[in-house]
Amino acid sequence: TGCLNFLNTNFDNLKIKIIKSNCEDALNIINGEGSLEKVEISDSLSDAMDLDFSDININELLINNSGNDCADFSYGKHKLKFAKLSNCGDKALSIGEKTNANIDNVIISYSSTGIAVKDGSEVLINNSSILNTELCISSYNKKQEFYGGKLDILNFECLESQRKINKDKYSSITIK
Repeated sequence: TGCLNFLNTNFDNLKIKIIKSNCEDALNIINGEGSLEKVEISDSLSDAMDLDFSDININELLINNSGNDCADFSYGKHKLKFAKLSNCGDKALSIGEKTNANIDNVIISYSSTGIAVKDGSEVLINNSSILNTELCISSYNKKQEFYGGKLDILNFECLESQRKINKDKYSSITIK
């Protein structure tokens, strides 16, 4: 369902740039491994980037104007060095289905939800800056076959948000 699809692929510092996609996912990676130097996506009709069953490190992730989620991660293990996500129709970062993610720096602006961690996922964020969202961070159980999400943030900034944090009884959010 993606405009650019990779299946069972090993990456070695690849750079990807996608502009004005009209597919369900601008970039869809299934069962990928390795590293991406830079991913830049702008003006996607629905999700900008969808990574499933993958183990990928991303040095720089830049997404602007996504009709739905900017970055969607499921069943994977990921490290992001720097992410700048803006104008996401739904979630800037959607991390679910037992994904483990470590994010060094993330800047999010003008999105419905900044960061959503759900369904058995565990996420550590070192530095986050979230501006102009309806909801800054959320951790919850969505699908009955999973438990809640776990989100740990070391340096957290959320400005001009209607609601800063949403967490259900199955999940945890720790801000240090």
